[in-house]
Amino acid sequence: MDLRRARAADVDALVAIHQVARRTYYGDLPFFYDTELLREAYTVSVDAPDRTVLCIDGAEGHPVGFLALGPPIPPAPATTARLVGLYVDPAHWQRGVGGALHDAGVDVWQAAGVAEGHLEVWDGNERAKAFYLRRGWQPFGEPREGPLGRDFVHLRLVMPASTLQ
Repeated sequence: MDLRRARAADVDALVAIHQVARRTYYGDLPFFYDTELLREAYTVSVDAPDRTVLCIDGAEGHPVGFLALGPPIPPAPATTARLVGLYVDPAHWQRGVGGALHDAGVDVWQAAGVAEGHLEVWDGNERAKAFYLRRGWQPFGEPREGPLGRDFVHLRLVMPASTLQ
């Protein structure tokens, strides 16, 4: 596995990974998968100085997973960072790709002096919740209502400073 910063040339692969991973855990829920919006978002993220997008290449030299880190959502302090997304092609699940990406993201935060990490995860995504809880993330605050109403909530998780040290 080759871990590296994502480049503009990777954007289409990132979009494809994002879409296949989400379809796998959301199933047939009526969720919006706008390819052009995702392409625009990842193009901006790959080049933005306040964001970090890391990817892992598989055997063929193409990304099989990626992690997107971003700045905090105000009013969070500047020493807080956000894990925007961690997506792995389901064909590469259970091979250490997600764990390697997560660990690399924590390393980025530690080097930058981040004191606390935040993320949101769909409450119905048991696989992702277990993944983050095993790595020291803890629930905090109230769940946020998702795009399909009260039955589709996002849990808020925090990685406390003690885990980042």
